[in-house]
Amino acid sequence: MKFSFFILLYLLSIFTVNSQVINIDSIYGKIKRVREKVFDMSDKDNPKQIEIDEYRDSMILIPNTLNLNIYDGSYSGSHTDYENYECYYNEKGKMSKYTWFVKKDDFYRSTSYKYDEKNRVTVEIDSFENSVYRKKHYYNDFDNYTNENIISLNLESNYFDHTIKQHKDNKVIRIKLIDEYGNITEFINDYNQNGKLKYTTLKNPETWKKNKNGGWSYGVQDTIPNVYKSSVYEYDDKNRLLKRLDYDYSIKNNYEKPILLNQLLYTYDDNKTSVKTIYETGNSSSFIYVYDKKNRIIEYHCCSDTISESVKIKKYFYKKNQITSLQLISKDKGKTTIQKIDYKYKYDYNNNWIEIIKIVNGKEKSKRTREIAYY
Repeated sequence: MKFSFFILLYLLSIFTVNSQVINIDSIYGKIKRVREKVFDMSDKDNPKQIEIDEYRDSMILIPNTLNLNIYDGSYSGSHTDYENYECYYNEKGKMSKYTWFVKKDDFYRSTSYKYDEKNRVTVEIDSFENSVYRKKHYYNDFDNYTNENIISLNLESNYFDHTIKQHKDNKVIRIKLIDEYGNITEFINDYNQNGKLKYTTLKNPETWKKNKNGGWSYGVQDTIPNVYKSSVYEYDDKNRLLKRLDYDYSIKNNYEKPILLNQLLYTYDDNKTSVKTIYETGNSSSFIYVYDKKNRIIEYHCCSDTISESVKIKKYFYKKNQITSLQLISKDKGKTTIQKIDYKYKYDYNNNWIEIIKIVNGKEKSKRTREIAYY
């Protein structure tokens, strides 16, 4: 249960930061199938497909969207990113099957989806080489809210999980995670009058307890859960996020009560957004986005509270809303290194890109291809 909780917080933190970033790509036409690969262009006359033996634990496998933004691997730096997947969409534009590949084109994992008449997922099947996980979604619609029950199971490993979500006004107001022993972890979301998330209350059945040896154990100790606000959000008068404060139990106060652990702080100044994270340890990390008049990110500065003291800088250049060039500036011990990355695109008859060549310091380094089939 603790694993699910931290994954949920991690994904929420990604969404919170990425919500400041708009897409820089458009997709046209009714897409039926997309197939992507990446090739090494070190030998231009004989490009070789990039291969990996397996996906690392740090590579959280979430299906790619059809619209790119600056966090996409192609625009993250001079290195060659890995893409090798195939995706099918139904006629309503919903993803029906997504498959990841490794090595040359060996199957690694696939996820397939079925939907109801309201385009809600009803069946989700996650397939690996030696196992299959199934999720079934059941909906009960009422006047102003919907209850969603999600049953997850794997017959081979006797895995079972039950999730209950309550939706209201297109927002999730409550989540219950029920494990195979019947323990319930509950998240309750409270929104302000503008529809923004104000805070999340966590009811956690797992608690910390000091054992006879002086150490601490974590788990279900009794029937009384810990109830506390795990995340609190603050906004300015323009409904922009100013703060996200995360609370939890800590060894710092012998797990007596939740304390502030992490802070995500936003500052807005004309065409700049500064984001600072302060961790439980007292360490912090900062980065700054600079936008143009079309609200596209044109500069990214890391890892200082001010632009002048940034040690890593990315500058983005656009043409017709797509990145055509990226400048990477690194500063270390008084030395400044500059890399120039250019992007060359090829398009199909619907004006969707089907090839992106990454050129680093004047030399072609990689080629990302995308086959698109239409209805």
